[in-house]
Amino acid sequence: MRYLAADVGGTFTDLVLVDGSAASPRVFIDKVPSQATGSALGVREGIQRLSAKAGIAAGDIDLFVHGFTVGTNAFLTRSGAKAALVVTQGFRDLLLIGNQMRPDLYSLTARKPAPVVPRSLTVEAVERVDAFGQVVTALTSAEIERVAAAVVALKPEAVAICLAFAHLNPAHETKLAEAIQAKLPGVPVYLSAKVNPQIEEYPRANTTAVAAYAGPVIDRYIGRLETNLKEVGLGGPLRLMRSDGGVATPRAARDNPAHMLLSGPAGGVIAGADLAKALDVKGMVTFDMGGTSADFSVIVDGVPTMVREREIDGQPLRLPTIDIETISAGGGSIARVDIGGALRVGPKSAGAVPGPACYGQGGTDATVTDAGVVMGLLDPNEYLGGEMRLDPDLAAKAVERSVATPLGLGLEEAAFGIISVANANMIQAIRSLSVERGHDVRGFAILAFGGAGPLYAPYMARDLGMAEVIAPRNPGVFAAQGLLLTDIRHAAQAPFQRNIARLKPDEIGPQLTRLKAELDHELEADGVPTTERYFHFAADMRCVGQFHLLTIPLSQPNGSGWWDGARVAAEFHAAHERSYGHADPSVPVEIVNLRVDGFGKIQRPPQPPEPAFVSGVAQAVGSRRVYFDRQGWSEAKIYRRDLLKPGQEIPGPAIVMQRDSTIVVLPGQRGRVDKRAVIRIAIKAE
Repeated sequence: MRYLAADVGGTFTDLVLVDGSAASPRVFIDKVPSQATGSALGVREGIQRLSAKAGIAAGDIDLFVHGFTVGTNAFLTRSGAKAALVVTQGFRDLLLIGNQMRPDLYSLTARKPAPVVPRSLTVEAVERVDAFGQVVTALTSAEIERVAAAVVALKPEAVAICLAFAHLNPAHETKLAEAIQAKLPGVPVYLSAKVNPQIEEYPRANTTAVAAYAGPVIDRYIGRLETNLKEVGLGGPLRLMRSDGGVATPRAARDNPAHMLLSGPAGGVIAGADLAKALDVKGMVTFDMGGTSADFSVIVDGVPTMVREREIDGQPLRLPTIDIETISAGGGSIARVDIGGALRVGPKSAGAVPGPACYGQGGTDATVTDAGVVMGLLDPNEYLGGEMRLDPDLAAKAVERSVATPLGLGLEEAAFGIISVANANMIQAIRSLSVERGHDVRGFAILAFGGAGPLYAPYMARDLGMAEVIAPRNPGVFAAQGLLLTDIRHAAQAPFQRNIARLKPDEIGPQLTRLKAELDHELEADGVPTTERYFHFAADMRCVGQFHLLTIPLSQPNGSGWWDGARVAAEFHAAHERSYGHADPSVPVEIVNLRVDGFGKIQRPPQPPEPAFVSGVAQAVGSRRVYFDRQGWSEAKIYRRDLLKPGQEIPGPAIVMQRDSTIVVLPGQRGRVDKRAVIRIAIKAE
């Protein structure tokens, strides 16, 4: 089989083609500039270039997996669809009121982010279901007709429906959806009872509204992508990365687009989990730094950490996602001196156009990439394998004008200051993701990828006291490789509030079986054979009277003895101890929600054969002066990645160059090439 993956970033689109049809698998990689947001033209160009490089036709590709940021960008830039929202009478201001959590608790002028559906596009329905799922006020035929007519008058591109306690009884939502769809054929309607059937009105409503807001944008992008694939002759199955690390068919992605909102960063974490298992690394922080942003996640025992909900731009998205922390810190992040004389880096970015000053495309602001050129970390003649030449004079002028002169610093000092501030921002993101969640990163490895990740990770690992930096074989396209290492995934959940001590197997078993049947239906629609399906079961649990939840795995409900309430309660208390630092096994525990994840296996591409290990220090191809830190200029040896062999060592200071990234080994550190051709940099050289 031939496998293709494409990961669209803000600056570049990364592509990986694995040709497994030969006895020895061949791997081809490429990076092309990302085109206008939502156009898919960069993907088309990349497929054509990579197919030509491999000497095959696009029609020879058997599977195409794609990660994209269209939904995220539409949400963050408020360029989503015109969506209408239907709520229970009296709840019209639900999205405006939110949860009363202010962005800045003590600010007298703080403003909450505007909801994706304004009040003017919100319609109330006279109906009511109580907290037990019983109908208090029936939804009449006349009311259905009135609400549907009011929605039609708004001329929406999508409709979200979130009625009070619909997660317990979705009948009213279903009736309204049927009436609206009859009057607005072709306009997607999203029900909270399907998107997020869970207690708490505001997060459920906002998640459903986000699905409606981003849905048409994602639908149009998928449509354009399918057209481009057809035009280049690629007829193999298309799979799309989800926020939870699985992939979806185009049909499933359109059904619940909220699962696609954080598609972009997930691939790198999946690839990191696979590599952590291969290298037997117990604790790992993934670090993906590109041109506009940096993404971080934590992997423990080869498993990515997940969250049930997260905030995006101050608003809740309550669906399972990989726990990823994203900050505006990339190669294009702009450095400036603020009015108080402090050096700031980001969040504004030069992006791909005009890009950093050294690109020579009209950019004049100093960026992180410009600082790397000034310090000698980047070779202007070897950027993207020599396809793109950087202008060191323009980089120096930008750093001098934007930072050095205002602060009265030398050019190199100013450049190092830009790198230091950017690193400090990223170090804080790692602390937020690890220490604040109960992980001690001392002894962890940092997996650095993206075009800029391996350039700055050694600085961060040194300052955090971490054990090592791991640079994969192709850091610049590593996230794209991860797209090929996961399975089709669907998620189902249902409210189920029961005290563990009184819960019997014949109460919980049928509920889990029903959820599994729903996922079987979805996997059947995706064409997944029964033999290629597998399922994971879990419950959201808490101490009775507590608010915060922990998700605990459950056994598959089959046969006798599968349910052991005492064991499940013990696992909850152990998880509570890990998460919060304390637990009280005498406190009663209850289940709040049941969850089932259904998977459809996708064949993995084969790994290239491992070369034989050798010993000794690798042969350098040259040297150059590099300003690593305030100790001044050092003579660093230069290595080419494609000439390195497993087992060889790279003593610092050193620079390893390859087409898609640059790897730094700081003075006092020592690198070693390991299996899968990764470079492992020991922070404290032995």
